[in-house]
Amino acid sequence: MQELIADTKLDLLARIPHGSGQTLLREALLVADHNAYHLGQLVLLRQVLEAAPK
Repeated sequence: MQELIADTKLDLLARIPHGSGQTLLREALLVADHNAYHLGQLVLLRQVLEAAPK
């Protein structure tokens, strides 16, 4: 995904040919949102594990 976004020859707002209206920018934002969600899960898990009685 990073390589696709960094490619200056690609239009981030152009529709993806094999998609149904999606753009490269939309897909990149979905990946970022997905990763942020899982990062939040990991932070919460760490907090729970640190708070657990030892």
